[in-house]
Amino acid sequence: MRTTPTNPSTGPRHGQRGQSMVEYAVICSVLAAALFVPLPGQQEAAGAFLAGKIRDFYNDLTYFISLP
Repeated sequence: MRTTPTNPSTGPRHGQRGQSMVEYAVICSVLAAALFVPLPGQQEAAGAFLAGKIRDFYNDLTYFISLP
């Protein structure tokens, strides 16, 4: 039984090469842009709001850990 080698560039998936990288880049750029857009009804962006909440959490955590 003799099989012929297949050429990967002539297959039906040849046009899909690199598609997942483009999708990943689009999704990452949309998420990054969403961090800089101000939230509705507030003056600060989502990234600043998230950073403030993380800062508050660590302040409370260090206070709790320092208790005897």
